[in-house]
Amino acid sequence: MNNPYHFNALLRADPKVRLCAQQDRFFGPGTRDLLEGIRRTGSVQQSCTDMGLSYSKGRHMIRHMEAALQTTLVERTRGGTGGGSATLTPAGAYLLDRFIAYETCVRAYAEQQLSRFFPVEQTANDEEKGESI
Repeated sequence: MNNPYHFNALLRADPKVRLCAQQDRFFGPGTRDLLEGIRRTGSVQQSCTDMGLSYSKGRHMIRHMEAALQTTLVERTRGGTGGGSATLTPAGAYLLDRFIAYETCVRAYAEQQLSRFFPVEQTANDEEKGESI
C-alpha cells in the first residue's frame, strides 16, 4: 500500500479504556487514579487532594464503583484525633491490578493497529539500514 501522507509518522494511539457493568460505565482512568492514590496514601481525602478532586466527588466515585460491582472495594475507618484511613479490599486491589494490566494490553494493541492502518513509509535510506521512521 502506497502512503502519500507524511503525517502518519506523527500519529499516536490514545484509547480511553473503561469498564462497564451492564450499561453502567463505572471504571476508567479517573477511578483508577483514585484507587491508586488510596493504595499509595492510605487516605481517600489525600488521594482526592492529589488529584484535584473534591472529597465528596471521590466518595461518590467509590460508592458508584461498589454499587456497580455489588462489592466493597475500599475499607474506610472514620477519622478522629489521628484522622481516618482507607485501604483497598482484596477485591479493590484485584480490580485495580487487573485493570492496569488490561489497559496496558489494550494500549499496546491500539499502537499495533495504528501502524497497520496508518503505516509509515520507509525511505530508501531507511530500508538500507533496516529502520523505520
